[in-house]
Amino acid sequence: MFTIVAERINCTRKAIREATENRDAAFITEQARLQAAAVSNEGLNGYIDVNAGAHPDTELDNMLWLLDVMRKAMPLPISLDSPSPKVLQAGLEALDGRPAMINSISLEEGKAEKLLPLVKQYNTAVIGLCLGSEGMPNSAEERLDFAGRIITLTRAAGVPDDKVFIDPLVRCVAAENEQGAEFLKAIGLIKDKYPTVHFCAGLSNVSYGLPQRTLLNRAFLSLSIWQGLDGAIIDPLDKGVMAALYATRVVAGLDEYCMEYMTAAREGLFE
Repeated sequence: MFTIVAERINCTRKAIREATENRDAAFITEQARLQAAAVSNEGLNGYIDVNAGAHPDTELDNMLWLLDVMRKAMPLPISLDSPSPKVLQAGLEALDGRPAMINSISLEEGKAEKLLPLVKQYNTAVIGLCLGSEGMPNSAEERLDFAGRIITLTRAAGVPDDKVFIDPLVRCVAAENEQGAEFLKAIGLIKDKYPTVHFCAGLSNVSYGLPQRTLLNRAFLSLSIWQGLDGAIIDPLDKGVMAALYATRVVAGLDEYCMEYMTAAREGLFE
């Protein structure tokens, strides 16, 4: 099973911010339904991410409005993307028991300790970023160390490993050529040591600053799946990326009888 966190409903995007500020429920509903349709395929586990944080002073009201619209628009679980415990708790209450994910915790001072009680209380999944107060990891081994420290905290909070999605952090290869390879190596190291933990990474950072970014994103997604990546934060309306996902799962032996691929092809998801 591959988990997609669909990233389009983010108030840092101009169209989403304006629709939210104008309370344009029809536009948000369309975005939610399009993404839900794109990830509603056997073999995929989908969350629709919601980020209302364009302006801290309006984040809470905007988050609650977005969640109200999305609860009516589609049935998928929702990923709540906010650093604020207050916003997250209000959002989880508003979801009224619908399966959810918190995006995200990290090793930055005090962040995990503030948010993990919500993960436990509301039985959510959680993305753990390999990021600390000392900065980002460079090597695969450092990523493994960060992941281990996150898992120590989640276990101490009573969160089962299979609810944890590690993001080993993708860095820009235009600036640091070796970072793609270090990320790929880290997936294998983490998977070997923590076999029931999942992954969920924002892969598009790998191509920042380079032309034809989608080509690099697709190649990186395929290589990452081969290494053991089983989740990603992506735009599911990018048909090239979705085609790469389905095709890679076939050749990696992860799509039994190629059914996911054939279903997606019949539904025109690659065109």
